[in-house]
Amino acid sequence: MCCHIRSARRSCYRRPQRPRLTLLRPLAVLDLNKPFERQAHEFLCRATSKSDRMWKLYSLQRQGDVLLCVVQWAHPESATQPFSLVEVSLTASAVRWQYYASVEAARAEMERRSTAPVSSEGAALAAVR
Repeated sequence: MCCHIRSARRSCYRRPQRPRLTLLRPLAVLDLNKPFERQAHEFLCRATSKSDRMWKLYSLQRQGDVLLCVVQWAHPESATQPFSLVEVSLTASAVRWQYYASVEAARAEMERRSTAPVSSEGAALAAVR
């Protein structure tokens, strides 16, 4: 009669797990041959760099000729509103933002803007803040 007793301990040998390959869709597609789109890309890289951080980026979305970014300021002016929805123009050297108290409120505004139709006046940023 064969008797097999299961080990109370797990084996020391474990198979290495293969990383799962998940294809993520890009958050925004930019044409870096266009000067203002390249400039916007370089600005976002500088603003989120570890050495001289201005923002921590939470969400990014392209809406027409504007990049919408939900960010947290590294050094906020007001502790009660450290988050912003930032609009970076892809047709001019312009950045505009609006402060929010939470990341959820900023994301909700970004979602509201992404479902609203884009007008040519709304997409072009006229003022730099």
